[in-house]
Amino acid sequence: MSEYIGNRIVPRHDGVWDSTKAYEPLIIVYEEGSGDSYISRKDVPAGTGLAQKEYWALCARFSEQAALLREETDGQVAGMQKLTMDTLNTMTQRTEAAEDLTNSNKAALEARMETIEARQDANVSASTDASADYAAELVDARVDNTGRTFASAGSNLRALGKTRTFQNLAESWGWRDNAYVNDVGAVTSSQNWSTLHMVPVTGERILVHGTLSYMSGKDTYHNVVCFDKGKNYLGGAFRAPEGNVFYDYEAFSLLEGTCFVSINTSTKNKDGFGLYLHPDLRPAELLNNYATMWQWINGAVEITCGSGQVAVTFLKTCYVCRRPNGNEYIQTKVNPGDSAEVEFTPKGWWVIYFQDEEKESVEGQPESFGSVHVESNTAWQRLFTKDKFVLAVFYDSLVAYVAPATNGVTVNGIDYGNPAKVAYRADSYAKYLGQELFLEYGQITLDTVAKTIQVTGRTLASCNTCQYFWLEVDEEPTPLLESSELEAGHMVILGYDRSIKKLNLYDTKAFQSLGANGYYIAAWYQRQLLYPHLNPGMSFILDGEEYLAGQLFASEQYNSYVEKRYQSRFDALDTKYGRLAGSTLYLASGSFSIDQTAGTVQVTARALGVPENYHYFWLPAQDEAVAMVDNTPLSPGGTSYPMRILAMDQRDLSLNLYNATTFRALGVSGYYIASWYNNRLYNAHMSPDVLVTVNGTQYKAGDLFDTGSSTFVEKRYKDYVAAAITDGNDGDTLGDIVTPSHWDCMEGRQFSMFFDCLSRHEGRMNLYRVTNSRSLTRNEYCLNYTPTAEDSDFSVNVIRLDENTMEARETKPVAVRVHHPLKTKVVRNICICGDSLVDCNQVATEVYRLLAEDGDCEVNQVGTRGPSNGRHEGRGSWKWKDYLADTDYAGKTNAFWDKEKGRLDFQKYCKTNGFEGIDYFLIALGTNDVSQGSTLYRMEAQVEKFIGYAKQFVDALLDPETGYQDCKIGIGLCGPGSDYSYLVNSSMGIFRKSINTLNLALIKAFDEGAYKPNVTCFAHGLRTDRRLAFPYTDKPVTDRFEETSRTLTNSIHPSVRGYQAWADGYYCQIRAWLEEDAQ
Repeated sequence: MSEYIGNRIVPRHDGVWDSTKAYEPLIIVYEEGSGDSYISRKDVPAGTGLAQKEYWALCARFSEQAALLREETDGQVAGMQKLTMDTLNTMTQRTEAAEDLTNSNKAALEARMETIEARQDANVSASTDASADYAAELVDARVDNTGRTFASAGSNLRALGKTRTFQNLAESWGWRDNAYVNDVGAVTSSQNWSTLHMVPVTGERILVHGTLSYMSGKDTYHNVVCFDKGKNYLGGAFRAPEGNVFYDYEAFSLLEGTCFVSINTSTKNKDGFGLYLHPDLRPAELLNNYATMWQWINGAVEITCGSGQVAVTFLKTCYVCRRPNGNEYIQTKVNPGDSAEVEFTPKGWWVIYFQDEEKESVEGQPESFGSVHVESNTAWQRLFTKDKFVLAVFYDSLVAYVAPATNGVTVNGIDYGNPAKVAYRADSYAKYLGQELFLEYGQITLDTVAKTIQVTGRTLASCNTCQYFWLEVDEEPTPLLESSELEAGHMVILGYDRSIKKLNLYDTKAFQSLGANGYYIAAWYQRQLLYPHLNPGMSFILDGEEYLAGQLFASEQYNSYVEKRYQSRFDALDTKYGRLAGSTLYLASGSFSIDQTAGTVQVTARALGVPENYHYFWLPAQDEAVAMVDNTPLSPGGTSYPMRILAMDQRDLSLNLYNATTFRALGVSGYYIASWYNNRLYNAHMSPDVLVTVNGTQYKAGDLFDTGSSTFVEKRYKDYVAAAITDGNDGDTLGDIVTPSHWDCMEGRQFSMFFDCLSRHEGRMNLYRVTNSRSLTRNEYCLNYTPTAEDSDFSVNVIRLDENTMEARETKPVAVRVHHPLKTKVVRNICICGDSLVDCNQVATEVYRLLAEDGDCEVNQVGTRGPSNGRHEGRGSWKWKDYLADTDYAGKTNAFWDKEKGRLDFQKYCKTNGFEGIDYFLIALGTNDVSQGSTLYRMEAQVEKFIGYAKQFVDALLDPETGYQDCKIGIGLCGPGSDYSYLVNSSMGIFRKSINTLNLALIKAFDEGAYKPNVTCFAHGLRTDRRLAFPYTDKPVTDRFEETSRTLTNSIHPSVRGYQAWADGYYCQIRAWLEEDAQ
């Protein structure tokens, strides 16, 4: 038997097991066949097998011991072998390296001697001064004009080569001392700092040669600050990472649209600082930005080119003016006698410029101080210098740049204009042309009874004339303008007056009087928005009722409304300025021919054209071919032709081939269709099935497209089609399986997941299967699983099958996380927040009951609402956005809002209400964000706005200043409601798809730390059956059919057991956090 030793009983080993023997308790035997050891649990009768667990317990496996020994031995052998091979390899490498080093040193020494001898020979042969100190000269050549000494003379020359054609803007612009430009673009006083402020630049980059100091004040401070053409702040482009970093002609990228920059550095680093424009420039950008050289003409110039001749004519006396370094002003007088004709055949890049020359004036003759030059030049950007003035730049026959002139520069009859006059005309015609404002998101409130309008939610506006601006919330409603048109119920304009930053409704005269300050948003007629420039998902409150703006959009036929009395004026203006902005035409059907031999074009079958600015055109078939407008070969008598424009002339609805000049001359009547080159169609705006006859051979247009990608389809349509054909045809890529990446469950408590809640759509519960399900069981409603003490985490795959092929349509892996009682008690502060589904007082009460029943944790309930055993922060009818403001709605106020500072402040909330803080915060919202069964909520903009609200709330809760950065946040996925609506006018299919679209978006944005490490999603709403969890009564189906029907009394708010099932989801997420914290 076992042996008693002191206070212990020691089992006794009895060798090989004998089936004919009887054994006492605590006897260890081993099975000879397997080598495994067993210990007797109690007295064992003779003949009792080792497999009978009532008598025997396995206490050691021989196979595991042997495997461990074998693994250890193999590892030691392998380690010895590796050590031997490594030693041998190391010795070999060292030997070879020594040989290579010896050979290399020998070769380097020989090469160095040859170099020294060559330099000595060169010095001797080049010397004319026996006493010259060549070493001193080379040392001196290493020093640049700022006093900086380079490592070699060559490195100095190479650095000079980077900027040899450009001036140092830092030298000419001048520094502001004791100042820097802050993170809103304002100059701020600060000792020991200096700034180069508002330096005009162009291109996408600048070159910096100097030291930039680290700006320690804020992370949003930058050393390179960007501004647009109107000197509006764009943002920071570069921030030095640390200390004082020297940048050796380093290129820094600028923000898009940058026309001016400011440079911040410490005052001690400004001396010798260099700021240059990158060499890869094009003066067309200089025209737009009027940046570095600032060249313009006081006067008028005519340029004609063609047939091997270029003529430049100065009309009357002109002055070519420039500021070559941003400060110094230079002008050169040019007389009509300086006009010139030059024989020149345009090809590639070529330029016309005026060269200053020193000449003595001749008595009785006009003064002349320069001459016109015409030349091919691929580096023409280098001609913007002090003594040269660039008149125009071309590529082949295309105009790339024309100098601005007070009275215009014409090229082949086209006036490229005087920028000042163009601006004046544009401002004069602003009351007709107008500016358009597109409201991206926010909220507008219109009260037609009180006759007021108000911006009630900060609104982002994008514009066709600037980047964007904000419409701030109005403190008070704005009275509507008095208007007989409005009183009579006629159509008026919803517009914005930027001079006073107010919205209003305008009649035509009032809106035109705004001039350049007037921004069109929509037309307002019969409580509808016509031709609207608003995001359909933004909020619009009309007479106290909130709508999505899209619900107020009028029908398509109204949205093309233009009053007839203005159409003629628009047409006149379009004719005048149409050449400045082209139109496109899509050929949907028909046929045409191009005969290059005959030089003709013809519409051979009636063609349908769909333009971008009109409903459609019919291009009639032509009885005879017409001559090509442009039929000029690349070289006289040649058979090769340049790329030409295939376009429609709207005046006679004809097709033809044009060059750039003749096409622009069409003005508003010209409609671009494609580019034509070498019998191929480029950027083709036409159906591939249009028939095209080329030199007598008929093709489908698609066969002539240069590539498949050249076929024009607007991006918005491509995006729409791509979204429409994504998996599930839901217009997004969110999929159909509505579950986070984890299911949490607790030892001893049943976990349930209902198939009818897993899908975004109705009727798919039988298309779902779960693999690797271990101990999960399934009934007609759900999956069930009750973990035991021995169970651990495992993974399953949720698979949705295709309803037609029954193949796997979508698969999502899910981790089933099993949690166990804690070994040590944990104390945590928990807050549960939401809408009426929390405000019901059922969920929080059940969650805290379950935690108390576990007995291994101490919970401090955080909340100002609910009973003492279920405190919470639920508020019926509330949405995410209600928790982001000083809301007083449905009889409830926002407990988290700090009225003094106008922000969310969870620290102040806890201090005010006597809470120690928040460790776990669980919030479920969304039911009130979607219409409960009447309108589908699925627009991308709506979903993005919903997610944006949630992120703002999370940011405030994790902000160290206003919240608790270590707080764990769970975002609940709301349930899809019951299986049918008890309301006749609503559909739970609509609600289900709407709420699950939001759930899928929440999963994508927040699940498993996708947004912040301590934020995740939990699926409480998937734990209820849609048929059993909602309150109902049994009533006869009809008077004639006495069988009873389950008649719901609520489709959104569940019964008590439904709330308790939801509480399981909250409870299991808390258990996951408790286990994580306990570890």
